[in-house]
Amino acid sequence: MGKWLIVLPMLYAAALAAAPAWTWVDENGQRHFSDRPVEGAEQIELAGAQGFSATLARTQPRAGSAESDAASQQSDVGYTTFNIVSPAHQETLWNIGGILPVQLLIEPGLQAGHRLDAYLDGERIIIGSTSPQFTVPNVFRGLHTLQAAIMDSTGREVLRSLAVTIMVQQTSVQTPN
Repeated sequence: MGKWLIVLPMLYAAALAAAPAWTWVDENGQRHFSDRPVEGAEQIELAGAQGFSATLARTQPRAGSAESDAASQQSDVGYTTFNIVSPAHQETLWNIGGILPVQLLIEPGLQAGHRLDAYLDGERIIIGSTSPQFTVPNVFRGLHTLQAAIMDSTGREVLRSLAVTIMVQQTSVQTPN
């Protein structure tokens, strides 16, 4: 009986994944999608669910740009892991004095000619570090997003990490606790 408790949910999930989908365009030109057919709808085949790697985030240049041409020539940058290890996602940092220490995990190590920069709240901060540990200056109280980027010798972005969100708190005389 225990085997069936494991097998039945897997069969149910497989059946849901293979369920048909339907699409149609209404009188206003709006395209609709549904799991139920309606008059005038055509059945479509859906690909698997979109997913994202938890260990690697690549930035994609616009097609036809010089960056796109360079990216196609250098399609494999050789990095398998590029993450911000510290600060952790949704971490609250207290009394950092405006200086944010950052630690990255890069596998394999940083390639010759590559440097590390940071993005704080979407703004690029040129760090130019060759070490996976560096500091970001002028990070004051509030909610911030942080990303790291690997830049090549020409200053082009090779790879960008996933964003982490941090909260910086500062003790004050008015609110010491």
